[in-house]
Amino acid sequence: MALNTQFEIKEFNAAFLTGAFQVFGTPLSYPCYEALICNESDMPVYISIDGTSDNIRIGAGKTFRLTGLPRHNTWTRGEYLLSQGTQLYIRHNIGPGIGVIVFNALMTR
Repeated sequence: MALNTQFEIKEFNAAFLTGAFQVFGTPLSYPCYEALICNESDMPVYISIDGTSDNIRIGAGKTFRLTGLPRHNTWTRGEYLLSQGTQLYIRHNIGPGIGVIVFNALMTR
């Protein structure tokens, strides 16, 4: 059985960060099974999946990897980390910075 893998990338320029959550790219096109968030900026950032809660904090210059269950077994039955259509949000707690924050997603359709 073949697995149709999709990749999606979202980027946010740290110079445009504010203390309020902002939309981080477009909603996910497919369910996300694994993701890597690279904070290549000079400040910590917060990522949210609801636009109000601080779900993930990533320090300046750090990388955060989200991994799920294996996709090729009968136990998971298609489990995923983030569902199709999930909108990510981003904010800071200090001020605008320099650099970029990158979200790389591995998805399956």
